[in-house]
Amino acid sequence: MRKKLFSGPQKMAAQLQTMPRIHRLSLITMSFLMVAVAIWTPTHHTERDVTRKVIPLDKASVTPISNDNSEPMDVLLDPDDPALKVEQDEIDKQLAKEDSHQHSHVIVDGDSLSSVFGQYGLSLNDMYALVKANSDVSKLRVGQTLRWQVDDDGKLTSFEILRNRKNTDVFTISSAGITYKQQTAKGEFRDVTVKGVVKTSFYVQARQAGLTPGQIQELVSALQWRFDLGKQARRNDRFYALISREFVDGERFSSGEVQGFLYRSGRNEIMIYRHTDGKFYDQDGQSLQRAFRRLPLTKRYRISSPFNPHRLHPITGRISPHNGTDFATPIGTAVLATGDGVVVKAQKHRLAGNFVVIKHGREYTTRYLHLSKILVKKGQRVKMGQKIALSGNTGRSTGPHLHYELHRFGRPVNAMKVPLPQASPIPAGQRSEFVARLKRAESRIEG
Repeated sequence: MRKKLFSGPQKMAAQLQTMPRIHRLSLITMSFLMVAVAIWTPTHHTERDVTRKVIPLDKASVTPISNDNSEPMDVLLDPDDPALKVEQDEIDKQLAKEDSHQHSHVIVDGDSLSSVFGQYGLSLNDMYALVKANSDVSKLRVGQTLRWQVDDDGKLTSFEILRNRKNTDVFTISSAGITYKQQTAKGEFRDVTVKGVVKTSFYVQARQAGLTPGQIQELVSALQWRFDLGKQARRNDRFYALISREFVDGERFSSGEVQGFLYRSGRNEIMIYRHTDGKFYDQDGQSLQRAFRRLPLTKRYRISSPFNPHRLHPITGRISPHNGTDFATPIGTAVLATGDGVVVKAQKHRLAGNFVVIKHGREYTTRYLHLSKILVKKGQRVKMGQKIALSGNTGRSTGPHLHYELHRFGRPVNAMKVPLPQASPIPAGQRSEFVARLKRAESRIEG
């Protein structure tokens, strides 16, 4: 008899029946699992082979996406770049040589130690060190004066708080740390006149006459808009300074504070006197300052990146200072000079793009970066509010904006918060008394 041939599925079913029951269950379970995996696993259909290629990113070309960063945080402007630096005259060089640029701030309502440090870009670590040396450093009152000096890296080299005419908190800073003491005036104050004749330069003869670098800086700054003691001083010019000094047992104890100053150059004469608010005014009680505006624009635009000299880079973790204020302005927005001054730079820079630098007397300098068009030229005199450029997106910039910087005595400060010069005269009710005191001072000088 011929054997019947089984088809494929029939043969498999017959073999399955001959298997033990436990083996049949295991085989059926495994089969269901394999079918389930086949159903749920995505299948890729390609008509050709795909070759994957890994392309490394150039970190220098990657910019973090952030609303607080309108220009690459890893691109810094070198403060010593000759293209950006402002030339110094003899007085500036002498003051820099003696490391005697003295900064000051008069406490107003709402000020705190931390807010003052923030306005002037001072190190918070230095502030904490002052607090550790004496916690009373943070107890400030309206009208008190802070005075300090910093080195090239922005670290404090001296710090004082003039509490009142008698008491001054003095913090001595060295590599070993900070020590504190309070100086209390124990003697009597007398007005002393020092005088001199210009032979080589005002600075040299003023030092010979007994004025300190700090006093010279104060007088040069006070007169910067009326008479430039560095550039306009001439041989045989005469000057007289009335200084209030402390004497103990008949001996001079302090260098004192300049109260009045008289300068004669040929037929020209100017007399200035310190008012009770600590500022100098002319013979008529008029301000010696030139006013500044807060914003370099016709209206307020969103600040895309604020002033922050201690900003940390989000990737490297290193300090990446932002020494200005960035405004998110459309390309072509009018840029205004924030004060009267002279254009000392108006050119192109590979990082700053088209930029303008204006010198405002001796104390202040402003910078305007990433411009689309420059409307002024080097050497041109400009007025506060004058249109000097159009904002843009030139240089190393991640989007249209205006980068604006304000420098005081060569150091960047927070233009949005730091007190700005105001050209207000002495109040009418105080003017007659001021003029009377000035006349008495003038007679003592000439006497």
